[in-house]
This record gives sequence, C-alpha cells and structure tokens, in this order.
Amino acid sequence: MKKTSKLAGVAMATLMAVSNSPAIAGEQASGASCDDTASSGEAVGVSGDRALGRQKLIDALKSMKNEPEKIEFHSAMCYKMAMPPATVDYTCPGCGNNTTHQYSSAAGEMVRQIASVRRSLPNLPVKIALDETALCSKCSKSERAALVFTSECGICSTSFTWKTSNSNDLDQLGWLFLDYPVTVINDGPGNGPLQNPDKVKAMVEFVSGCTFCPKCIEKLQLSYEKQP
Repeated sequence: MKKTSKLAGVAMATLMAVSNSPAIAGEQASGASCDDTASSGEAVGVSGDRALGRQKLIDALKSMKNEPEKIEFHSAMCYKMAMPPATVDYTCPGCGNNTTHQYSSAAGEMVRQIASVRRSLPNLPVKIALDETALCSKCSKSERAALVFTSECGICSTSFTWKTSNSNDLDQLGWLFLDYPVTVINDGPGNGPLQNPDKVKAMVEFVSGCTFCPKCIEKLQLSYEKQP
C-alpha cells in the first residue's frame, strides 16, 4: 500500500509540473489562436485584393478618360430569339413571397438579371450592397420597380446610394462588372462605330459614379469639364 501511494504521489507531481510548464502553456495558447490567425489572414487577403483592384480600376478609368480612342466597340451577331414567355416570377430572398412580372417590362428585365448581379457584386473592388425589395409586391414601398445600390467610396469610405430603374440603366450596369482594364467592349447587336468617345465618357462617368463619391472623383481627376 505504501509503495502504491508513493507512485501515485509521483504521478500527481509530474502532472502538476507539466500543467504549470511555460512551454506547454505557450503551445496551448498558440493552438487556441490558430482559427483567429487564419480568419485575420483571410481578411487581410481580401482587403489587399480589393486595394489592388481599386488601383487597377482607377488607372483604367483615367486611361479611358485621357485616351478614349483606344477603346474599341465590337458588335455581336444578332440571333433570332424564340418567343419569350409572357411573365417571369421573382422570389423575394427576404420574405419568400413570389411576385409575377411582365417579361418585357423593366421589372421583368431586372428579375432576369438579378442572379448575375448578386454574383458579381462581391467581386467588385469596392463594397456595394443591393436592395431589391422594390421587385417584391409584399416588401416594396414604391410603385416603380428599381434596384437600389449603396456604395462605400473606394477612397474615403463615404456611403452613397444610386439605383437602376429602366432598360438603359441595366445596360450601363453591365459596365460596372467588366474586368478592367479593357480595350475591346461588346456593344451588342448592330453596326455601331468602332470608336465612340461619347460612350467611353459615359462609361467613365457611370463606373466612377458607382464606386467613388463626387469629392473623390474630383481628386482622382476622373470628372469631365461641364459643358457651357
């Protein structure tokens, strides 16, 4: 019995020594923070990618503003489309309500593009949030359909809101999701001019207006002189 008690005492002493060891404690603390370190690294990576993307966007927009003739617009082949359906259904991600829109209406066109817009927004070099509640008959507070965006300025982080409410706005929205810098742009069906400085100007104004606040647009020298 005495021998057994003595062994038990030695084992207990060894356990206490290991528990109080600074080296072991340090390893345990380090292990507990692995997840935090990984999360921090991911956040820094995303932030760094966005910063690089913002600079690429700024350089591209400046180049387009200063040398619009370098941008070429190419027309795509025009194919005869099958008869589209009369309506298109929209399921609200907020309340789950289903709303039916006319296929050819502005709201119908927004519904047909909404999935692509949702996928593209997180890949932009600035933070832009989407409010699509105007497409829902239950959540909407407006009689007119629109996609409402809230941007965080890529320079000063000021928040500002803008929206798309018609077919022309939706066409311009596609400019925001291009992979800048660009030299050739698909201009859709038709036989438009190869160079179109006025359209390049419209692109620069639209994209800069979606990603930077008015003050920062001035600082970045992306604004155009106002015509008298």
